[in-house]
Amino acid sequence: MVSPDNQNAPPNTNRAKISDSEVVLRRVLRDAPQDLWLDTIRRTRSDAHNGLIYWMLSQPECDFAIAAHAFYRSNPVFHVDNPQPLTLRPGPAHIFALVLVNWDTGFFRTHNLKVEPVDVHPRILTRLNQKMLVHPRGTLPFQIPKELLQPKGGVPAQVPSRLSPDDAPHLWPIYADLGLQVPDTAPGIQRRVDKAKDLLRKIGIVKE
Repeated sequence: MVSPDNQNAPPNTNRAKISDSEVVLRRVLRDAPQDLWLDTIRRTRSDAHNGLIYWMLSQPECDFAIAAHAFYRSNPVFHVDNPQPLTLRPGPAHIFALVLVNWDTGFFRTHNLKVEPVDVHPRILTRLNQKMLVHPRGTLPFQIPKELLQPKGGVPAQVPSRLSPDDAPHLWPIYADLGLQVPDTAPGIQRRVDKAKDLLRKIGIVKE
């Protein structure tokens, strides 16, 4: 069920401006395999990345595993404990609603990638399913598809080093600028030097 309160609302002209780095990243992802999409959403750290996640979830090619990761990072247990009708036009601040609304319109039917514990912690998955047992079907103002409650299938994502933000010189600065989780040092000689120093410190050859 969705709330009709904003059904005829005009486009939001006050939406947050997209940074240049995010514009570039979106262009990269458009031509990249879904493996990199899943790898990217796993690197998000906070609500500051909801705009990027919103964009991913709004693309018809978005794999189910990406939607599942987004769904579980939106704290579905909270939404089940505090049920509210879904907004009809969810924005970046409404990832939980966006996943369910888009599912109802036919998104996320491609499921080539595996949903792994890094995407959905088994304890959270169990807790959500336990919560759903006390809510008979139709008693919540929204429906969570069984595919999200019991994600199965797919193969683990594999990102080649030439596309890995950790190792690709053309990608690391983009991810670092956006605050996505990547090594502190850019790939190259300096990172190798830093790793060597860390190793020497660990074995006691170099002191702090």
